[in-house]
Amino acid sequence: MEMSETRALNTETELFAASLFQLRVSVWERTADDIPVRVEDGGIIERFTPGSVTINGVIYSREECEFRVRVGGLSSLEDH
Repeated sequence: MEMSETRALNTETELFAASLFQLRVSVWERTADDIPVRVEDGGIIERFTPGSVTINGVIYSREECEFRVRVGGLSSLEDH
């Protein structure tokens, strides 16, 4: 999954919807050179708080990571 094929989950509502509909979410971090690197291929959000998101038992910082879903996955949510 390339970053261009995905859309970032930026709001509480988007994270909640992805969790509710059990969409596969990938996790990305940026290197010191500002290069995006995928650190999680995709999993279901198990829990999220204002500071973190848990996917596949791993807690990721919302400040340090970006959470993304496939473009087709999120557009189906917008239809509901």
